[in-house]
Amino acid sequence: MRRSIPGVAGGALALIATLACGLAARSEVIRVGRDAPSPAAAVASAGPGDVVELPAGSWPGPLHLDKTLTLRGRGGSLDGGGTGTVLTIDAPGAIVEGVELMNGGKDVGAPDACIFVTKRATGAVIRENRMRGCAFGVWVHETEGVHLLANDIEGHEGLRVADRGNGIHLFDASELVLRGNRISHARDGIYVSATEDSLIEDNLTEKQRFGVHYMYSYRNTLRGNTSRDNVIGMALMESHHLVVEDNEALRNERNGILFRDVQFSEIRGNRLEDNGNGMFFFSSTENTIRENRIAGNDVGLKVWAGTRRNLIEENRILGNRQQVFYVGGEDQVWGGTRRGNYWGDYVGWDGDGVGDRPHRVDSFKANLTYRFPAAILLLHSPALEMLSHLADRLPLLQTPTVVDLAPLLGEVPR
Repeated sequence: MRRSIPGVAGGALALIATLACGLAARSEVIRVGRDAPSPAAAVASAGPGDVVELPAGSWPGPLHLDKTLTLRGRGGSLDGGGTGTVLTIDAPGAIVEGVELMNGGKDVGAPDACIFVTKRATGAVIRENRMRGCAFGVWVHETEGVHLLANDIEGHEGLRVADRGNGIHLFDASELVLRGNRISHARDGIYVSATEDSLIEDNLTEKQRFGVHYMYSYRNTLRGNTSRDNVIGMALMESHHLVVEDNEALRNERNGILFRDVQFSEIRGNRLEDNGNGMFFFSSTENTIRENRIAGNDVGLKVWAGTRRNLIEENRILGNRQQVFYVGGEDQVWGGTRRGNYWGDYVGWDGDGVGDRPHRVDSFKANLTYRFPAAILLLHSPALEMLSHLADRLPLLQTPTVVDLAPLLGEVPR
């Protein structure tokens, strides 16, 4: 059932596609208001492969889509009446496109959603829809092969974050493709729980708690997404074998990318700028972190307890108010005998593109402000600057820090 290629469905989905092509050849178009008085009546009269069209106007929900057919918007909206789920997709290969879904319930425990996708809806396609005023935008529940493409989802901006649902909520699903969706004002933009072998690509998440939030999910690819103006851009937790590449995390209040208990993952080519922390590692091991641009953050990289045995190289770390905040019992070595990282504040001679001496990140200030937060008021005082310089020369004042053995002299091209 599970596969290692993200976004590629199995034989069952190929069979559904074949059947859908055959059904499409003899499909009929049923227009709500002309051929049936309501969306529910149109679905009841439709056969597999038919198209139900919603013309301009507001049409009543809720609607249960229990046949392999297409629900297509022609300027019409589906209104849930303020309770429950607006549309439930409960058939394999069903397609919902170009529909506005609105005014669902607000119960995040039910869960109320604009669209709920059941286990039976293998290979469903949800594209170019607009969703407003529901607790959750789309909830995909134990389903394989669903495609969510170019949907526009907006949560309840006026509610407390704790009272909102997620824009897209994935639970125990696999082989999904999420591409080109725009999500704002939800609790989390895209919440990924126990979901495997899936691709999340080119989505925009903004103005919510977490832009993207992974929990207990394996072998996923997160590529080309933008998370901006959230509390945390991308939170990766309790997951492994992730590929996180070419994303942007901008102006997020706390962290651009947060890693907590993440293993065997590749984080490369991401742009992390103007965040509280560019990256925050907690208890994460055996990861490769390469070719990321970490610039203009309050703290470039915050490295916490239990984070070790990661390969960290060829990153551009520059212009952060504090390059690294490290808490540990011993020095952590980056770069090894290979190529290290480019540091905007490194001072050293060129050794064929690699510095002639290691870069020892200033840890005295970080350690002092961690133990005594009030010391931040003295951060740029002459006394503290003098102590920082002395720490380089007096072992008594030295504290564990990050040491890059092969700092790069030129910025890493990307």
